[in-house]
Amino acid sequence: MGGSDNGRENWGSRSGFILAAIGSAVGLGNVWRFPHECYSNGGSAFLIPYIVAMIVIGIPLLIMEFSLGHLTQQAAPNAFKKIGRKWEFVGWWPVVLSFIIVTYYAVVLAWALNYLVASFQSPLPWASATDGTAANTYFFQTYLQNNDTLALGGIRWPALAALAVVWVLMYICIFKGVKVVGKIVLWTVPIPWLMLLILTIRGLTLEGAIQGLEYYLEPDWAMLKEPSVWKAAFGQVFFSMTIAFGVMITYASFLHKKSDLNNNALIIGLADLATSFIAGIAVFATMGAMAVQTNQPVNEVLDSSKTIGLAFVAFPKALSLLPMAQVFSVIFFIALILLGIDSAFSITEGALASLIDKTGWKRRSVLLGLSVVGFSAGVIYTTKGGLQWLDKMDGIVNEGTWGIIFVGMIECLVVGWAFDIGKLRAHTNRNSDWQVGVWWEWSIKVVIPLILAGLTVWSLVDDIRSEAGFVIDNQGNLIGADILNLGLTLIVFLLAVILGLWRPRETAKVEEYDN
Repeated sequence: MGGSDNGRENWGSRSGFILAAIGSAVGLGNVWRFPHECYSNGGSAFLIPYIVAMIVIGIPLLIMEFSLGHLTQQAAPNAFKKIGRKWEFVGWWPVVLSFIIVTYYAVVLAWALNYLVASFQSPLPWASATDGTAANTYFFQTYLQNNDTLALGGIRWPALAALAVVWVLMYICIFKGVKVVGKIVLWTVPIPWLMLLILTIRGLTLEGAIQGLEYYLEPDWAMLKEPSVWKAAFGQVFFSMTIAFGVMITYASFLHKKSDLNNNALIIGLADLATSFIAGIAVFATMGAMAVQTNQPVNEVLDSSKTIGLAFVAFPKALSLLPMAQVFSVIFFIALILLGIDSAFSITEGALASLIDKTGWKRRSVLLGLSVVGFSAGVIYTTKGGLQWLDKMDGIVNEGTWGIIFVGMIECLVVGWAFDIGKLRAHTNRNSDWQVGVWWEWSIKVVIPLILAGLTVWSLVDDIRSEAGFVIDNQGNLIGADILNLGLTLIVFLLAVILGLWRPRETAKVEEYDN
């Protein structure tokens, strides 16, 4: 299975593909973003819309992306180009957005690398026997020297040096192709799970853990009435599963002919959901212990506006409470780096394969260019104002009007209406243990686009009405110059919907490949 008759490299084994796809789906988003969304949206009240989003959108879209990549044997841009030449941009859009994500995702890994090095100090620099806020102070003030503004304020050189190391590691992981990636993930995926399980068990033994778990597992039903909770849940599914990133289409394009696409999608979705849930237990048990130490309610332990705080405040604080704190800290940050690097290099692989499919350039040369560009773009996040830039870019790409949710909607419209989706359903069912029915076709054509369109329009209205949005600044004044941005956004939105709904005279034909 080293390659197909069309010359395209294949995964070395099914387990290699599944672990690589799980590695892409399971990452910092599970340990960092998911617990933060729970923390900011009423604890386990967030779990209900998250599970609904996974069932209604996550797994059906993952099946769609797997089947499209597998059928066309191309990365995202060329896959959509095979539907119709004019649809190629639909494939490039997620590739560009996801590459923006990896530029700051790599910086978070760089922070973890710096923390790993600091973990060899005794005592841990974020530990304090008397001050329960020491971990918070260390991360925001001592390490980041965060200035709470968008002013850059100078580079944090330890973070910049670690960022260079991260990009070198990512290059080493993927420069030889997906067969080597399949071997690497045999180690980088299971080890973090084991470490997370150890930390979860230890977190449950801390004083105050029950208090944290009550906040996590007892739903605040009133929060389900808040649209923002549902919006956050659907956004988290896209971010965590790397849907509409171009990654899963690319990974599936390297699968051999007889691959069970439906089962693979279900396994990956359940693995992602389970990892998020376990990470939530570990984090909230730890926050319960922090609440006891600081004599605060659980919902006031951390600044919920700082999305990264849980991974670099809650867990480090927990580690400082353990016997042999340095050893557990080293283990945790190794696990965090391994969790994150799989997702980071999968996103980079999506951009890499797209460019290679398009240009025919050599893999190593393209990868070197992407690495240099990604590192250079990441420099801004290593400054004293970098955290604010990271939060802002994450908000634009993941929750913004034209971010990944919007891309997911356009993907569904193009696949559902400009292509013979019945053929795609037949393809994904051909070698799968369980079959998707006609309901899946209508989910892709109508149900999912309507849900995502609602979220997109709501995001647009929010941008119009909120302070610091398109029209109103932080002082409540009308922003005349940015009305143009609003107009352009509306035009893009309407054109995309019209193009997505317009059906060509002849249904696009995509030939089956034959290994």
